[in-house]
Amino acid sequence: MTVRKNIVILIVAACITVGATAYFLAQQVHDHKTAPPAPQPQENASSQSHQRLNLSFFKGVWTQPGGEKRALEHDTDNMIADGINIFALSIFYDINSDGTLTPVPFAPEWEENPEEGYVTLIRKAHDAGLGVYLTVDVEYADGVVPAGIRDVAMQNSADVSVYWAEIAEQENVELFSPINEPTQVFGVEDGIWWSENILPLIKQRFSGEVAVKFYGPELGDFSEHGTIAGYDYVSVHVYAIDTSESEFFEYLGETVIPFLNWCVESYGLKGSLFGEMGVPVTEERQAQIFQRFFEETWDNTKGYFICGWGPKIEQTDPFPDVEFTGKPAENVIREWYTST
Repeated sequence: MTVRKNIVILIVAACITVGATAYFLAQQVHDHKTAPPAPQPQENASSQSHQRLNLSFFKGVWTQPGGEKRALEHDTDNMIADGINIFALSIFYDINSDGTLTPVPFAPEWEENPEEGYVTLIRKAHDAGLGVYLTVDVEYADGVVPAGIRDVAMQNSADVSVYWAEIAEQENVELFSPINEPTQVFGVEDGIWWSENILPLIKQRFSGEVAVKFYGPELGDFSEHGTIAGYDYVSVHVYAIDTSESEFFEYLGETVIPFLNWCVESYGLKGSLFGEMGVPVTEERQAQIFQRFFEETWDNTKGYFICGWGPKIEQTDPFPDVEFTGKPAENVIREWYTST
Protein backbone atom coordinates (compact mmCIF):
# COMPACT_ATOMS: atom_id res chain seq x y z
CA MET A 1 0.00 0.00 0.00
CA THR A 2 2.87 2.44 0.77
CA VAL A 3 4.27 2.34 -2.77
CA ARG A 4 0.83 2.73 -4.27
CA LYS A 5 -0.01 5.68 -2.04
CA ASN A 6 3.28 7.45 -2.85
CA ILE A 7 2.71 7.04 -6.57
CA VAL A 8 -0.79 8.45 -6.29
CA ILE A 9 0.36 11.43 -4.25
CA LEU A 10 2.95 12.32 -6.89
CA ILE A 11 0.46 11.97 -9.72
CA VAL A 12 -2.17 14.06 -7.98
CA ALA A 13 0.30 16.83 -7.20
CA ALA A 14 1.33 16.97 -10.84
CA CYS A 15 -1.93 16.56 -12.73
CA ILE A 16 -5.05 16.38 -10.62
CA THR A 17 -7.10 17.71 -13.54
CA VAL A 18 -6.34 14.70 -15.74
CA GLY A 19 -9.28 12.84 -14.21
CA ALA A 20 -10.28 9.52 -12.77
CA THR A 21 -8.58 7.32 -15.34
CA ALA A 22 -5.06 8.72 -15.07
CA TYR A 23 -5.38 8.99 -11.31
CA PHE A 24 -6.16 5.35 -10.79
CA LEU A 25 -3.95 4.15 -13.63
CA ALA A 26 -1.00 5.46 -11.61
CA GLN A 27 -1.39 2.13 -9.83
CA GLN A 28 -1.09 0.26 -13.16
CA VAL A 29 -4.56 -1.16 -12.70
CA HIS A 30 -5.90 -1.64 -16.23
CA ASP A 31 -6.77 0.20 -19.40
CA HIS A 32 -9.59 2.66 -18.98
CA LYS A 33 -12.97 1.67 -20.37
CA THR A 34 -15.16 4.55 -21.39
CA ALA A 35 -18.14 4.98 -19.11
CA PRO A 36 -21.56 4.51 -20.73
CA PRO A 37 -23.08 7.61 -22.29
CA ALA A 38 -25.08 9.80 -19.98
CA PRO A 39 -28.84 9.22 -20.16
CA GLN A 40 -30.67 11.55 -22.50
CA PRO A 41 -33.15 13.95 -20.90
CA GLN A 42 -36.71 12.74 -20.99
CA GLU A 43 -39.20 14.55 -23.17
CA ASN A 44 -40.67 17.53 -21.29
CA ALA A 45 -38.12 17.04 -18.51
CA SER A 46 -35.21 19.34 -17.76
CA SER A 47 -32.35 18.65 -15.38
CA GLN A 48 -32.09 22.41 -14.86
CA SER A 49 -35.68 22.82 -13.61
CA HIS A 50 -34.72 21.69 -10.11
CA GLN A 51 -32.71 24.04 -7.93
CA ARG A 52 -30.59 22.17 -5.40
CA LEU A 53 -32.15 22.35 -1.95
CA ASN A 54 -30.09 23.83 0.87
CA LEU A 55 -30.74 21.28 3.61
CA SER A 56 -29.13 21.88 7.00
CA PHE A 57 -30.73 18.77 8.50
CA PHE A 58 -31.58 15.65 6.52
CA LYS A 59 -34.95 14.07 7.28
CA GLY A 60 -34.58 11.19 4.91
CA VAL A 61 -36.15 7.89 4.04
CA TRP A 62 -35.38 4.69 2.16
CA THR A 63 -38.03 2.54 0.62
CA GLN A 64 -37.65 -1.18 1.06
CA PRO A 65 -35.64 -2.61 -1.89
CA GLY A 66 -37.61 -2.41 -5.12
CA GLY A 67 -40.18 0.02 -3.76
CA GLU A 68 -38.67 3.24 -5.07
CA LYS A 69 -40.79 3.66 -8.20
CA ARG A 70 -44.09 2.92 -6.45
CA ALA A 71 -43.28 5.31 -3.62
CA LEU A 72 -42.27 8.16 -5.92
CA GLU A 73 -45.35 7.73 -8.07
CA HIS A 74 -47.92 7.38 -5.29
CA ASP A 75 -46.58 8.40 -1.87
CA THR A 76 -44.71 11.69 -2.15
CA ASP A 77 -47.56 13.73 -0.65
CA ASN A 78 -47.57 11.44 2.38
CA MET A 79 -43.79 11.66 2.65
CA ILE A 80 -43.87 15.44 2.70
CA ALA A 81 -46.69 15.36 5.27
CA ASP A 82 -44.41 13.21 7.43
CA GLY A 83 -41.72 15.90 7.25
CA ILE A 84 -39.44 13.98 4.90
CA ASN A 85 -37.23 16.35 2.89
CA ILE A 86 -34.90 13.96 1.05
CA PHE A 87 -35.28 10.61 -0.69
CA ALA A 88 -32.43 8.06 -0.65
CA LEU A 89 -31.65 6.17 -3.83
CA SER A 90 -28.95 3.59 -4.56
CA ILE A 91 -27.46 2.92 -7.99
CA PHE A 92 -26.75 -0.82 -8.01
CA TYR A 93 -23.89 -2.62 -9.73
CA ASP A 94 -22.83 -6.25 -9.37
CA ILE A 95 -19.10 -6.95 -9.24
CA ASN A 96 -18.33 -9.88 -11.54
CA SER A 97 -15.72 -12.57 -10.99
CA ASP A 98 -13.23 -10.67 -13.16
CA GLY A 99 -13.74 -7.33 -11.40
CA THR A 100 -15.94 -5.80 -14.07
CA LEU A 101 -19.27 -4.26 -13.09
CA THR A 102 -22.77 -4.95 -14.35
CA PRO A 103 -25.51 -2.35 -13.75
CA VAL A 104 -28.63 -3.66 -12.03
CA PRO A 105 -31.94 -2.12 -13.17
CA PHE A 106 -34.43 -1.20 -10.45
CA ALA A 107 -37.34 -2.46 -12.56
CA PRO A 108 -37.77 -4.78 -15.58
CA GLU A 109 -38.80 -1.96 -17.92
CA TRP A 110 -35.34 -0.42 -17.53
CA GLU A 111 -33.28 -3.54 -18.26
CA GLU A 112 -32.11 -2.10 -21.58
CA ASN A 113 -31.07 1.21 -20.02
CA PRO A 114 -30.70 1.04 -16.21
CA GLU A 115 -29.05 4.46 -16.09
CA GLU A 116 -32.04 6.19 -17.66
CA GLY A 117 -34.31 4.46 -15.17
CA TYR A 118 -32.34 5.77 -12.22
CA VAL A 119 -32.33 9.30 -13.62
CA THR A 120 -36.10 9.04 -13.99
CA LEU A 121 -36.36 8.31 -10.25
CA ILE A 122 -34.13 11.27 -9.40
CA ARG A 123 -36.38 13.56 -11.39
CA LYS A 124 -39.56 12.14 -9.87
CA ALA A 125 -38.22 12.89 -6.39
CA HIS A 126 -37.18 16.39 -7.37
CA ASP A 127 -40.47 17.08 -9.11
CA ALA A 128 -42.23 16.21 -5.84
CA GLY A 129 -40.13 18.75 -3.94
CA LEU A 130 -37.83 16.22 -2.28
CA GLY A 131 -34.07 16.32 -2.20
CA VAL A 132 -32.11 13.27 -3.37
CA TYR A 133 -29.36 11.32 -1.62
CA LEU A 134 -27.62 9.31 -4.34
CA THR A 135 -25.31 6.41 -3.48
CA VAL A 136 -23.34 4.14 -5.80
CA ASP A 137 -23.78 0.60 -4.45
CA VAL A 138 -21.36 -1.99 -5.82
CA GLU A 139 -21.78 -5.48 -4.43
CA TYR A 140 -19.75 -8.68 -4.63
CA ALA A 141 -21.83 -11.78 -4.00
CA ASP A 142 -19.34 -13.37 -1.61
CA GLY A 143 -18.60 -10.32 0.53
CA VAL A 144 -15.21 -8.58 0.35
CA VAL A 145 -13.80 -8.50 -3.17
CA PRO A 146 -10.89 -11.00 -3.46
CA ALA A 147 -7.39 -9.57 -3.68
CA GLY A 148 -6.87 -11.04 -7.15
CA ILE A 149 -9.53 -8.84 -8.75
CA ARG A 150 -9.68 -6.02 -6.24
CA ASP A 151 -7.59 -3.48 -8.14
CA VAL A 152 -9.72 -4.00 -11.24
CA ALA A 153 -12.92 -3.69 -9.21
CA MET A 154 -11.61 -0.55 -7.49
CA GLN A 155 -10.80 1.06 -10.85
CA ASN A 156 -14.19 0.17 -12.30
CA SER A 157 -15.91 1.43 -9.16
CA ALA A 158 -14.01 4.69 -9.53
CA ASP A 159 -15.20 4.97 -13.12
CA VAL A 160 -18.89 4.52 -12.27
CA SER A 161 -18.64 6.78 -9.22
CA VAL A 162 -17.21 9.60 -11.31
CA TYR A 163 -19.83 8.94 -13.98
CA TRP A 164 -22.67 9.23 -11.46
CA ALA A 165 -21.11 12.26 -9.80
CA GLU A 166 -21.34 14.01 -13.16
CA ILE A 167 -24.99 13.01 -13.53
CA ALA A 168 -25.65 14.06 -9.92
CA GLU A 169 -24.29 17.49 -10.78
CA GLN A 170 -26.40 17.73 -13.94
CA GLU A 171 -29.49 16.80 -11.92
CA ASN A 172 -28.63 19.07 -8.95
CA VAL A 173 -28.65 16.16 -6.51
CA GLU A 174 -28.31 17.31 -2.90
CA LEU A 175 -26.13 14.59 -1.33
CA PHE A 176 -23.84 11.98 -2.90
CA SER A 177 -21.85 8.98 -1.67
CA PRO A 178 -19.22 7.59 -4.07
CA ILE A 179 -19.77 4.05 -2.78
CA ASN A 180 -21.84 2.23 -0.20
CA GLU A 181 -19.90 0.60 2.65
CA PRO A 182 -16.41 0.79 1.08
CA THR A 183 -14.71 -1.16 3.86
CA GLN A 184 -17.21 -4.00 3.45
CA VAL A 185 -16.57 -4.14 -0.29
CA PHE A 186 -12.79 -3.69 -0.45
CA GLY A 187 -11.71 -4.41 3.13
CA VAL A 188 -10.73 -1.77 5.67
CA GLU A 189 -7.30 -0.84 4.29
CA ASP A 190 -8.29 -0.59 0.63
CA GLY A 191 -11.76 0.76 1.44
CA ILE A 192 -10.35 3.74 3.34
CA TRP A 193 -7.65 4.29 0.73
CA TRP A 194 -10.23 4.23 -2.08
CA SER A 195 -12.53 6.61 -0.23
CA GLU A 196 -9.71 9.10 0.28
CA ASN A 197 -8.48 9.03 -3.30
CA ILE A 198 -11.84 9.13 -5.05
CA LEU A 199 -12.93 12.29 -3.22
CA PRO A 200 -10.92 14.87 -5.24
CA LEU A 201 -12.32 13.37 -8.44
CA ILE A 202 -15.87 13.61 -7.13
CA LYS A 203 -15.41 17.20 -5.96
CA GLN A 204 -14.08 18.22 -9.37
CA ARG A 205 -17.42 17.19 -10.83
CA PHE A 206 -20.03 17.53 -8.10
CA SER A 207 -20.70 20.73 -6.17
CA GLY A 208 -23.24 19.32 -3.72
CA GLU A 209 -22.42 17.69 -0.40
CA VAL A 210 -20.60 14.36 -0.13
CA ALA A 211 -20.86 11.69 2.57
CA VAL A 212 -18.61 8.72 3.24
CA LYS A 213 -21.06 5.89 3.94
CA PHE A 214 -19.69 3.26 6.30
CA TYR A 215 -21.37 0.02 7.30
CA GLY A 216 -20.83 0.62 10.99
CA PRO A 217 -18.41 1.88 13.62
CA GLU A 218 -16.68 -1.46 14.17
CA LEU A 219 -13.69 -0.52 12.00
CA GLY A 220 -12.58 1.85 14.79
CA ASP A 221 -9.56 4.11 14.29
CA PHE A 222 -8.76 3.72 10.59
CA SER A 223 -6.32 6.65 10.39
CA GLU A 224 -3.33 4.44 9.55
CA HIS A 225 -5.00 3.56 6.25
CA GLY A 226 -5.98 7.04 5.09
CA THR A 227 -8.20 10.02 5.76
CA ILE A 228 -11.78 11.09 5.19
CA ALA A 229 -10.92 14.78 5.51
CA GLY A 230 -12.75 16.74 2.83
CA TYR A 231 -15.99 14.82 3.06
CA ASP A 232 -18.92 16.81 4.40
CA TYR A 233 -20.42 14.00 6.46
CA VAL A 234 -19.68 10.55 7.81
CA SER A 235 -22.52 8.04 7.84
CA VAL A 236 -23.10 4.70 9.54
CA HIS A 237 -25.92 2.17 9.51
CA VAL A 238 -27.70 0.96 12.63
CA TYR A 239 -30.53 -1.55 12.86
CA ALA A 240 -32.28 -2.86 15.95
CA ILE A 241 -32.17 -6.38 14.53
CA ASP A 242 -31.35 -9.61 16.39
CA THR A 243 -30.64 -7.70 19.58
CA SER A 244 -32.49 -6.62 22.67
CA GLU A 245 -33.56 -3.03 23.13
CA SER A 246 -31.10 -2.55 25.98
CA GLU A 247 -28.23 -4.03 23.96
CA PHE A 248 -29.08 -1.83 20.98
CA PHE A 249 -29.00 1.39 22.98
CA GLU A 250 -25.85 0.33 24.80
CA TYR A 251 -24.22 -0.22 21.41
CA LEU A 252 -25.53 3.14 20.22
CA GLY A 253 -24.21 5.07 23.22
CA GLU A 254 -20.92 3.28 23.76
CA THR A 255 -19.82 2.50 20.20
CA VAL A 256 -21.77 4.29 17.47
CA ILE A 257 -21.96 7.86 18.77
CA PRO A 258 -18.34 7.94 20.03
CA PHE A 259 -17.14 6.70 16.63
CA LEU A 260 -19.15 9.32 14.76
CA ASN A 261 -17.96 12.09 17.08
CA TRP A 262 -14.36 10.94 16.62
CA CYS A 263 -14.71 11.07 12.83
CA VAL A 264 -16.26 14.55 12.89
CA GLU A 265 -13.69 15.97 15.30
CA SER A 266 -10.65 14.24 13.79
CA TYR A 267 -11.37 15.15 10.19
CA GLY A 268 -13.18 18.47 10.49
CA LEU A 269 -16.47 17.26 9.02
CA LYS A 270 -19.76 19.17 9.09
CA GLY A 271 -21.36 16.36 11.04
CA SER A 272 -22.54 12.78 11.07
CA LEU A 273 -25.54 10.98 9.62
CA PHE A 274 -27.44 7.81 10.29
CA GLY A 275 -27.35 6.64 6.69
CA GLU A 276 -29.67 3.73 7.43
CA MET A 277 -31.75 2.94 10.51
CA GLY A 278 -34.55 0.44 10.88
CA VAL A 279 -36.51 -1.63 13.38
CA PRO A 280 -38.27 -4.87 12.33
CA VAL A 281 -42.05 -4.74 12.19
CA THR A 282 -42.13 -7.86 14.35
CA GLU A 283 -40.67 -5.82 17.18
CA GLU A 284 -43.61 -4.98 19.44
CA ARG A 285 -41.84 -1.89 20.65
CA GLN A 286 -40.95 -0.53 17.19
CA ALA A 287 -42.47 2.89 17.92
CA GLN A 288 -40.89 3.11 21.37
CA ILE A 289 -37.47 2.23 19.97
CA PHE A 290 -37.76 4.97 17.36
CA GLN A 291 -38.85 7.45 20.03
CA ARG A 292 -35.90 6.67 22.26
CA PHE A 293 -33.53 6.60 19.29
CA PHE A 294 -34.49 10.14 18.31
CA GLU A 295 -34.30 11.33 21.91
CA GLU A 296 -30.74 10.04 22.28
CA THR A 297 -29.38 11.13 18.90
CA TRP A 298 -31.28 14.17 17.59
CA ASP A 299 -28.86 16.76 18.96
CA ASN A 300 -25.82 14.72 17.94
CA THR A 301 -26.46 14.31 14.22
CA LYS A 302 -27.15 16.18 11.00
CA GLY A 303 -29.80 13.76 9.84
CA TYR A 304 -31.37 10.39 9.31
CA PHE A 305 -32.34 8.07 6.50
CA ILE A 306 -34.99 5.81 7.98
CA CYS A 307 -35.92 2.36 6.65
CA GLY A 308 -38.24 1.53 5.25
CA TRP A 309 -41.07 3.29 3.51
CA GLY A 310 -43.70 0.93 2.10
CA PRO A 311 -44.12 -2.83 2.09
CA LYS A 312 -41.40 -5.40 1.61
CA ILE A 313 -41.25 -6.17 -2.11
CA GLU A 314 -39.01 -9.22 -2.29
CA GLN A 315 -40.54 -11.67 0.14
CA THR A 316 -37.66 -14.12 -0.34
CA ASP A 317 -35.12 -11.51 0.78
CA PRO A 318 -33.74 -12.77 4.11
CA PHE A 319 -33.34 -9.23 5.44
CA PRO A 320 -36.05 -8.49 8.03
CA ASP A 321 -39.11 -6.47 7.11
CA VAL A 322 -38.52 -2.96 8.50
CA GLU A 323 -41.63 -1.22 7.18
CA PHE A 324 -42.85 1.60 9.41
CA THR A 325 -45.58 3.15 7.23
CA GLY A 326 -49.10 2.80 8.56
CA LYS A 327 -47.79 1.80 11.97
CA PRO A 328 -47.37 3.71 15.26
CA ALA A 329 -43.70 4.19 14.38
CA GLU A 330 -44.69 6.42 11.46
CA ASN A 331 -46.42 8.76 13.90
CA VAL A 332 -43.24 8.98 15.96
CA ILE A 333 -41.14 9.72 12.89
CA ARG A 334 -43.62 12.37 11.75
CA GLU A 335 -43.59 14.09 15.14
CA TRP A 336 -39.81 14.38 15.09
CA TYR A 337 -39.43 15.19 11.39
CA THR A 338 -42.02 17.99 11.56
CA SER A 339 -40.86 19.39 14.90
CA THR A 340 -38.42 21.90 13.39
